[in-house]
Amino acid sequence: MPVFNDKEWDIHHGDCIPHMLEDMPASSVDFAVFSPPFPSIYAYTDSVSDIGNVDSAGMEAKVHLSFFFRGLARVLKPGRAAIVHVCQIPRMKRSGGVGLCDFRGMNIRIGERAGLIYEYDWSVRKNPQSQAIRTRSRELQFAGLESDRAAQRGTLQDYLIKFRKPGENGVRINTKNQVSRNDWIDWAEGCWHDIQETDTLNTAAAKSEDDTKHICPLQLEVIRRCILLFSNPGEIVFSPFTGIGSEGYIALGGKSPKTGKSIKDARRFYGCELKDEYFSQANRNLQAAVSQRDSTAQSMLFA
Repeated sequence: MPVFNDKEWDIHHGDCIPHMLEDMPASSVDFAVFSPPFPSIYAYTDSVSDIGNVDSAGMEAKVHLSFFFRGLARVLKPGRAAIVHVCQIPRMKRSGGVGLCDFRGMNIRIGERAGLIYEYDWSVRKNPQSQAIRTRSRELQFAGLESDRAAQRGTLQDYLIKFRKPGENGVRINTKNQVSRNDWIDWAEGCWHDIQETDTLNTAAAKSEDDTKHICPLQLEVIRRCILLFSNPGEIVFSPFTGIGSEGYIALGGKSPKTGKSIKDARRFYGCELKDEYFSQANRNLQAAVSQRDSTAQSMLFA
């Protein structure tokens, strides 16, 4: 793992759970931000290690997550934060399920049992019309509204769960010029209503013929805010479910193709990714972020 010996970034190609529990140095990462696989929603690989292959958010998902959070608690430095991006999961209608699985609450409870402190969660607004079209949920569609509103519900928004590892933070996060007071006025609101749902990396190159459901990368502005809030320049940002590399792309100073925003001072990045296609695309995206950042810095130097 050269990243822990001052290499700027690296990605482990394999299952994050045994890697965190056995291979990674304890108390070695400064901040973690990621989306865990959502059971029964997105099929990422055919591996038995893939949480996304669990058919519902039941006991099997809880077992996977319990080992995962134990590993996360092990590698996170004392006093430091992790942001876990989740949403609530509709129960599978094909198996007679009704209502929602409390995936947000499941992550909070299992994270606490692993020894992490649950401190807060932000919600991220989702557009109900686009979600109704994408998910074909009758609970959101006009057809349900006009036939029987008893079963209607609002959009399923995202949640950013903040955990912190017990202990004293050895290096305070107070670097100047990272988060302004005006930033904090906006970001301290409980709901982030200004996140563009399409502010993501291009996913087309990471898809394969074996995919049965599409991936859902985390919005780049969400990642940018979290990195600025909870890490210092040069520290290690960790994503145990790297996917196509969105967290690493922003940590290394890449610009959002949608908004043009980036962080001013790069961090280092370490990740884990199980799927071959995503691993390859993540490497390309992280290399692009570094090239883009260095090119911008050189242009400013000679401007």
